[in-house]
Amino acid sequence: MPIEHRARISGPDGAHPEFAAIRLIALLPAGWTATLLECSGRTAALTFTVPDGVAATAFETALDEVLTAPPLRGWTRG
Repeated sequence: MPIEHRARISGPDGAHPEFAAIRLIALLPAGWTATLLECSGRTAALTFTVPDGVAATAFETALDEVLTAPPLRGWTRG
């Protein structure tokens, strides 16, 4: 059974959270999906669905790694 996690990403001043959310979704590992919940100011909130067996710490590590990709420079989890 897939597991859901929620996360919020925050970006630099003037950044568009909608664009960052799209970029993040495009860079997710195979088998992962995400739904954009809301964008406000410099933040985007998403729900991620990951395959069964992906531990919360593995999810967080993978998300942090995705956020290091050049298209997401300046964006952090939190």
